[in-house]
Amino acid sequence: MKLLQPSFISALLFGGLVACSADVSTDYDKQANYNQFKTYQYAAVGDKDSTTLDGARVENAINRELSAKGMRLTVDSTSDITVRHAIESQSDYQSSGTSFGFGYGFSNVGVGVSTPTRYREYKYGKLIVEMIENDNKQVVWRSVSQRKLKETMSPDEREKFIDEQITEMFKNYPPQ
Repeated sequence: MKLLQPSFISALLFGGLVACSADVSTDYDKQANYNQFKTYQYAAVGDKDSTTLDGARVENAINRELSAKGMRLTVDSTSDITVRHAIESQSDYQSSGTSFGFGYGFSNVGVGVSTPTRYREYKYGKLIVEMIENDNKQVVWRSVSQRKLKETMSPDEREKFIDEQITEMFKNYPPQ
């Protein structure tokens, strides 16, 4: 029974560290008066006549969060805040294959052999939301998802991912 206690404590500590890792990072202007912001609009995108599928999902989630905070969406230019969102394309490389090496050295002479490692590039999206004060055109709040929106996600997985990330982003909005 005593052997289980250190393992159980280690598992709890590890679980606590994982739970504390942030899914989003948020930055904001400490001088801004967030209580004065009552209305918002979305920044214009390149093609004003259409919105991407993920763009619509992001805007629906933002509308839900800001509405719960007492803010109202407007379509005119008299709003207090402009919300700009983007899914920034990023890529990582994943190595595969075995790699081994050996060497032998004697009297400042050495020989080494290694097999090549294969790399595969995979792309993902990083969700970014910014709030710009319309009076002075300054970004007053910005949040970036640390999780990856993958191309291989199904529509349901994408919607769930975006909802979770937007909820997490606006959890502590307005900043205190």
